[in-house]
Amino acid sequence: MNNIRVLMDPEQRQKFLDKLLEIDGLGRVEENPDAAYCFISLTQTPDELKSILRARQKTLIDNVLFRSGITGYDPEKAPFSPDRDLTTLPGFVYSIDSGKIAGARYFVGHNLLPSTGQGIEMEKAKTLMRVPVVLIDKTIRISRMQPHRTIYLEYQKFDQQAAEFVSVFKFLSQYNPGIGFNGNTPALLGFEKNSGKVVDLEEEVYRIFPNLQYHYDGRVPIIRLRAENPELFYERVV
Repeated sequence: MNNIRVLMDPEQRQKFLDKLLEIDGLGRVEENPDAAYCFISLTQTPDELKSILRARQKTLIDNVLFRSGITGYDPEKAPFSPDRDLTTLPGFVYSIDSGKIAGARYFVGHNLLPSTGQGIEMEKAKTLMRVPVVLIDKTIRISRMQPHRTIYLEYQKFDQQAAEFVSVFKFLSQYNPGIGFNGNTPALLGFEKNSGKVVDLEEEVYRIFPNLQYHYDGRVPIIRLRAENPELFYERVV
């Protein structure tokens, strides 16, 4: 606790969120502490990888979050998903997804591809002070642009480790989120519901579940994607 500085406790966080949501035209959205927005790569995902991502998303929603008492929202199943409808205009999609993020305390998903499905969504989740939990495959290197105030967890075989992640989310449910610093590092804070004890949530999760803590390794290969239609870059004469 000595190194933790509180910028916003849960009550201050809620007041700040109320104003942010009002500015965004989302003033009627209420945060559900038992809900999660489950980001997934959609727009630029190669067809041969979609089944892999869908399988891990299903495991996350059905075998981890549901068993933790959390309802997961899957944007791929939304009516305006890129795989379902490309006629819906960007402004509408942005408003709907922003509302879904605002309405869920957790922002959870797998970071596997260069197009993660969490770019703009992650920035929105950060602004709205969600509890981001990013799941990383130990065998796949990802971008080093990894925001603070995020819990990064790694796995070897997600299906087989599902029960371990259930324990993580049950642990997180004991806290209300806040914002602050741990020393000079921006920190996602947790205020224990029973005692009011304040912890750095990321640090505390790593202390209790050290085998799931993410460790960057530059020697691990990254998924390499190829453009199927690079001719779109070429100058064309009409």
